[in-house]
Amino acid sequence: MIELIKVNLLPYREEIQQKKKQQFKALMLLALAVGAGLSALAYLGINQAIDRQEERNQFLTSEISKLDEQLGEIKKLEQEKQDFLARKQKVEELQAKRFQAASIIDTLNVLIPEGAYLTAISAESPTTYTISGKATSDNRIAMFMRSIPSTGVFLQPELLSIKKVDNAQDFTLKVSLNESAPAATDAETVEPTPSGDASAATPEAQ
Repeated sequence: MIELIKVNLLPYREEIQQKKKQQFKALMLLALAVGAGLSALAYLGINQAIDRQEERNQFLTSEISKLDEQLGEIKKLEQEKQDFLARKQKVEELQAKRFQAASIIDTLNVLIPEGAYLTAISAESPTTYTISGKATSDNRIAMFMRSIPSTGVFLQPELLSIKKVDNAQDFTLKVSLNESAPAATDAETVEPTPSGDASAATPEAQ
């Protein structure tokens, strides 16, 4: 049997070039595969980082909401505290006003001379009072007006009106509190019970 001799008809250099091309293609494919793998890994890593950040953001948002609720409760409690203190202050002021009004009435009743009595007292302002009363004569009114500043509670009174009714003199005075005396802030009217001497006045709520 005759053996055939294989003869490579391709040039030697072309064969080498073909092999190099094949190797280059293989390297390119490998590089593409590696690049794609790295890109996929980077993509997955970025997505995981984004997911973790979103979870942290949600946690922070939840905690901020809780803090907002707590701050709202604190503000509510603070407002309730301020309201309570305001009510307490008003009660204390009212008690002080009532005590002051009673003290003023007692002072005036001590000063009113025999033959005169008060019919009404009203606060026109925190420091100004209008006093109405009756007296048997003008001298009694003058005595009363002179005695008012002697206590140090009131300044010199002003005679607003005087009118004779039957056998008595109806008079109205305006008096102002001394600056060093507590100021009355409620307009209160008193109705005294007349007697032969100075009469006691009883506050009447207006």
